Amino acid sequence: MISIKDEAVGGFAAGVIGTVIGFPLDLIKTRMQTQATFQQNGILRIGAGIVRREGVFALYKGIGPPLLSLSVLNTVNFASYSELHKWYGATQDWDHRNLFAGMTVGPISSIVSTVEGIVKTQMQLDNARKGCGNGAKYSNSLSCVKTIVSEHGITVLYHGHVINTARECTFLGCYFFMYEGLRKTLICNFNVDTKISVPVSGGIAGASSWFLSFPLDCIRAGIQGQEKLGEMSYKKKGLYVAKKLWNSKGLVGLYAG
Repeated sequence: MISIKDEAVGGFAAGVIGTVIGFPLDLIKTRMQTQATFQQNGILRIGAGIVRREGVFALYKGIGPPLLSLSVLNTVNFASYSELHKWYGATQDWDHRNLFAGMTVGPISSIVSTVEGIVKTQMQLDNARKGCGNGAKYSNSLSCVKTIVSEHGITVLYHGHVINTARECTFLGCYFFMYEGLRKTLICNFNVDTKISVPVSGGIAGASSWFLSFPLDCIRAGIQGQEKLGEMSYKKKGLYVAKKLWNSKGLVGLYAG
């Protein structure tokens, strides 16, 4: 059994590396999720358009909060799961208690990720406005936090918290359940070395978990990506956004990005 210290260190390292590598793709995902109408634009085309209109550094605008928060989140998530795994008495196999342990981490994770999500989304969309010639509203992540809090109050930082918590529970529950089961299967049934079984299991579990939780992430982006957070928050709830996405883009809209 991996120690909680190793879980925490591994989670922190994964958070830093994953954020730096994946942030440009996350930016493109946010643009695709929040555009008013569905457009058949590929990832490369959208990325090239961002670089052309806004500059290459636009791909990393707003990386500060997720770099910090996701590093902390991964540390907390893996360490919390390690303890909850023991608390539930789960085994490292296809054990439903791994699902419950992962889902229990969700509400803990969302305390940080909701704030990170709204700041990141607002920063990414702010750069899109700048690229269209409308002028950027925020100079950096701290400026974004100060501005939206002064305009809408401190509670705005938890705009979309319920749907984000549901997303975290879905993702983490599915991830840890599949990871434990797949790793056990690869090692015991196929004699796959741990150095290979761990990343392979993690990759498949991550992709599967994202597929299941992605519609919730799309809805979260629709809630947190409003330009005027205060004026429309009364109706920009999860069900409203889900219906709007379905009516305007169909099922594909829930998987945009």
